[in-house]
Amino acid sequence: MKLLTLLCAFGCWAFAAAAETKSDATRADKEPSAEEIQTIRKILELPPERLSRIRAAIEKMERMTPEARKDFAASLAKFETATPEERRKLVKEMREHGPGSRALEHYLKTLPAEKAKEERARINALSPEQRQEFIHGLVEKFGPELGKEKGKKEGGKARKTEGDAPAAPPAAGI
Repeated sequence: MKLLTLLCAFGCWAFAAAAETKSDATRADKEPSAEEIQTIRKILELPPERLSRIRAAIEKMERMTPEARKDFAASLAKFETATPEERRKLVKEMREHGPGSRALEHYLKTLPAEKAKEERARINALSPEQRQEFIHGLVEKFGPELGKEKGKKEGGKARKTEGDAPAAPPAAGI
């Protein structure tokens, strides 16, 4: 389902990018392809929440460097050609090791144990969209700190820290 969302977002982005690069005269002469019409029709069937996520994905892709876009395209290709079991494994790894999971874990470790437990229950009670928005805020807030920690761990200089909070559950939508 998320792959379909990513592919739709990528298709919309590609369609929009192609449309922007053409001159007005060329656009008027060329009819949209069957694939473009089908993509737009499928997008029109999506609920507003999905459209918001697709818009956010497109905006994120617009901010990517050309190298990051190539890496993302390679990841999509890998995901697309993977078996269902491999896909589940890839999604699990992204959720467990992605920036959202790290930010949530970091946030909960900054709280006293009882407060972390209450906060986890509150976060789990949020809708998937609200949870994703909350976690996105945590990534923006703690991203610079987590980037430094990740660099230290990769260099072998960071020591494992133990917090009072239990391990974070997989973050939805990341």
